[in-house]
Amino acid sequence: MRVVFQQADLDTCLAGTILGVTGEDCVTWRHEGALPEELADPAIVCLEAGGSGEVDRNNFDHHNTSLALPPACVQAFVHCGRPEKYERLVEYAELVDTGRPFACPGFPNVSHLVSGVRFLYAPDPVRQFVNGVTCLRAIADLRLDPFAPLPWREMWAPFFEEKQRRLKELESLVSKVQFVRWDGLKLGFAVSSVIGAPGVLYELGADVAVVYAPQFGHPPAPKATISGKGVRVDGLLPVLNAVEPGWGGPAHGTIIGSPRCGTVLSFSQLRELIESNSWRLERVGGVRYVHQRTGRVHSELVQPAMVEP
Repeated sequence: MRVVFQQADLDTCLAGTILGVTGEDCVTWRHEGALPEELADPAIVCLEAGGSGEVDRNNFDHHNTSLALPPACVQAFVHCGRPEKYERLVEYAELVDTGRPFACPGFPNVSHLVSGVRFLYAPDPVRQFVNGVTCLRAIADLRLDPFAPLPWREMWAPFFEEKQRRLKELESLVSKVQFVRWDGLKLGFAVSSVIGAPGVLYELGADVAVVYAPQFGHPPAPKATISGKGVRVDGLLPVLNAVEPGWGGPAHGTIIGSPRCGTVLSFSQLRELIESNSWRLERVGGVRYVHQRTGRVHSELVQPAMVEP
């Protein structure tokens, strides 16, 4: 199997897991997304690398489209006939990816595991992806509940330990967060390159988390993420794209990001744009969410998930 991906996050790795990707496959990382000829070839599986809405071509993506598409892992799950052993993992990943309220399990959980993989193998996206797929397949095979803390297994210990170290780094972020209020919404702003920063802002009461990373990704570049907890933030896209094309996000609208190559905006410029256009933000939900596919009710009973940027 030939596989092309753009970022080894939870959604991408789980989609690959469901589709049967292994370390023996030909896996390619593309910083700017799959090439047009790759997206046109159904023999190549493209994961969150373009081609939104083209599952018939083995393209699994939900970004930069007006189509109301679910995350890539949900598309892969349905495409493969809804394999039962992945159902709970898919439900968990969908809640995390769309920023829905739910009782996030304590440390260590599935998000911590995937995040630890990404930290430990930061210079090597293909290694991130393959190890993320391997970890998620083990969780499914062992029938572990993603809505409960994971057991501390030797094979996962290096990833948990790395995530623990990074969580300690996030503690120093608390004193540096800045807040503003607009029409009942609390907007939090932070400068940090550590994965999990939006979750810190949510824990501090933010409805909208704006995280500016001076150096993030490979190759390192200034990048920014704007996400909302029950708030659509995609109304800011026309303003941001008027300044620099390339801002985008999934159709659910609760998270958007700067161009893959990085942003030309400084933190202060970005903050000024957001504050002057706060009227474009739209609250869409509360602290109770009925999952449309499973019918299960999720409530924000504990601290919100430490979502990735």
